[in-house]
Amino acid sequence: MGILDRPSLRTLILAGAAFGMLAAAPAMAQQTDGKTGQRLDAVKRALKQDQKKQQALKRRAAEIEKDMATARQKRIAAAQAIQEQERRVTELELSLRNLATQRQGKSVQMKARRAQYGRVLMAMQKLARFPPEALLVQPLGPSDTVRSAILLRSVVPGIEQTADAIRRDLDGLTMTRRMVEAKRQQLVSAAEGLKTERNRLNALLVDKALLKARAQAQRQKVARRMKGLSREAKSLRDLLRRLREQKDEANKRAARNAPKELSKDKTKTKSNTKTAVAGPVVGGRVVSKARGAMFYPAAGRVIGLYGQATETGLTRKGIVIETRPGGQVVAPYDGQVVFSGPFRGYGQLLIIEHSEGYHTLLAGLSKLDGSIGQKVVAGEPIGVMGRPDAGKPALYVELRRRGQPINPLPWLAARKSKVNG
Repeated sequence: MGILDRPSLRTLILAGAAFGMLAAAPAMAQQTDGKTGQRLDAVKRALKQDQKKQQALKRRAAEIEKDMATARQKRIAAAQAIQEQERRVTELELSLRNLATQRQGKSVQMKARRAQYGRVLMAMQKLARFPPEALLVQPLGPSDTVRSAILLRSVVPGIEQTADAIRRDLDGLTMTRRMVEAKRQQLVSAAEGLKTERNRLNALLVDKALLKARAQAQRQKVARRMKGLSREAKSLRDLLRRLREQKDEANKRAARNAPKELSKDKTKTKSNTKTAVAGPVVGGRVVSKARGAMFYPAAGRVIGLYGQATETGLTRKGIVIETRPGGQVVAPYDGQVVFSGPFRGYGQLLIIEHSEGYHTLLAGLSKLDGSIGQKVVAGEPIGVMGRPDAGKPALYVELRRRGQPINPLPWLAARKSKVNG
């Protein structure tokens, strides 16, 4: 009886161990599965909240884009106002120089005629003391009286004409001086207006940079967080899938092994029947229709023409515009900035890519406001000229089609500025 009891007891122990193993494996996997599932739910909730934040940021970004579009139009208007003020200041300076030349010429003429004016004044003083009527009562003979009358008849009109000319010269000189003073006042006012417009544009450019930086920072922050959460969620899903697969495999293996253990009457369970956690897992409008309608990039005189020979003997591939010191430079047409910075032989260079294989090259600027990848529209400010110690700054402008330079002048809108050279 005792001998018969031993196998039965052993069998019961083995059966219990097998069923215990079968029950323990799913429990362990279920415990890990539950913790990971809770973490996944938390990640999903965070991801959902960030998705809502991103949607709100998208709406805010749309508002910012709208604000930036409005600000862009303001910048374009400010740049146009600056260029108009620059033209007005230049015209006033030219007018002032012309008036100064006229005044100097009249002063020289009056100095040259000073001796003549002195003789005329002496004659007029004598006539004032001895008028022609007094000759009639002078004790002269008839012939002398007639001779004196004829002489006075010929001299007096000349004296009067000369006196009138002197008065006109004096009045003209006085008027010129007044006009010079008025032009100077206008020039001061125009210069102040130009300064105000430049300050306004600088403020708009600062606002643009702040809006852009703020929007980019917010989008990048949320994008980084969502990317991390997405990676975590993906890895957690993979982990849960692996855990489920391991749990199913453990159940199947335990079910297969239990009868074998009972039939073979083994005393040990397999050490590898345990649940394991898997390892961690261009722009803009059509250019070909813009011929004769492009913006002049800067206010000033064209002093170098396309196709002319340069001082070095080369053929000029663009035009040269003499601008005011610190003159405003704008984009001639819609496009995207593809280069912005110093380039050999060009100084500060800005290249705008337009549609249909057209490019505009602007060189000689002191400051560039356009950055690579930035989309610009016609008239939008993209930089300013320098302030050289001697002479005036010059902006070099090239227009290229499929890499080949073409004459930019026919493409620029007509204006009053003169073309020299």
